[in-house]
Amino acid sequence: MIGDCDRPPAWCEAHHIDEWERDAGQTNIEDGILLCRFHHLNLHNNGWQILRRGASYWLKPPRSVDPEQVLIPMPSKSRAFQEAMRHATDER
Repeated sequence: MIGDCDRPPAWCEAHHIDEWERDAGQTNIEDGILLCRFHHLNLHNNGWQILRRGASYWLKPPRSVDPEQVLIPMPSKSRAFQEAMRHATDER
């Protein structure tokens, strides 16, 4: 699964969440997510999709994997984001 990858950012490439041809996506940094080469190709070649809802990212499997295409949460690997979320939770 893509969310389980442990490759460092320096080994990754940008994936456009709103894809250029399919979604008429733009080449903006806010429309990108880092994926290692293996998972980037796996995503494109096997019909997976990444969706963003606010600050959360989700994997949408192809119908061949899950006919109902139940979204799978993708936790952030960013230490800064994880720390900010911990801080926000502590304030509640």
